[in-house]
Amino acid sequence: MQIIKQILAGNANAFAVLVQKYQDMAFSIAFRILGNTEDAEETVQDSFVKAYRYLSSFKGDSKFSTWLYQIVYNTSITKSKTQFQTTSYEDYMQSNEHDSLDETNGLHYLEMSDRKEIIRKVLEEMPKDESVLLTLYYLEESNVSEIVEITGFTESNVKIKLFRARKRFYELLKVYMKDELKILL
Repeated sequence: MQIIKQILAGNANAFAVLVQKYQDMAFSIAFRILGNTEDAEETVQDSFVKAYRYLSSFKGDSKFSTWLYQIVYNTSITKSKTQFQTTSYEDYMQSNEHDSLDETNGLHYLEMSDRKEIIRKVLEEMPKDESVLLTLYYLEESNVSEIVEITGFTESNVKIKLFRARKRFYELLKVYMKDELKILL
């Protein structure tokens, strides 16, 4: 990757490009594990510092995103063992929703917002490891081997957990949608 070569050659400002590109998914992974905005943001920042510090150890055997998300995952797991959950994902969503609202396309935004909210609520009800796996697989579009690298799980364990997570997601979604229909009716 050319940008990594630039950073290693001493162009520290080029690292901002990587931060911009990967910060949202890094936050999603950290949040799925930690459960609150403040800890997730701190963990993502710590992870980017670690990535910058150890960038020379990135060999290019995998995608940079896989290497970075492994750092985020491990840093989040470590932090989750020592921190209590204090703030909510809703705080993060509310602060970002107002920034991206386009008045000319409000209806489309509301539809997308509703879908994201439903997905978010279902993911929050799931066990953290399953939520992270679904986030990596579907939102980040990581393949199984990349998830193995990120999480340290075996390939068969990732496949089993993904299967169970999909099933649990579907079941929770059915329950949630049933409750939403009752509210509407």
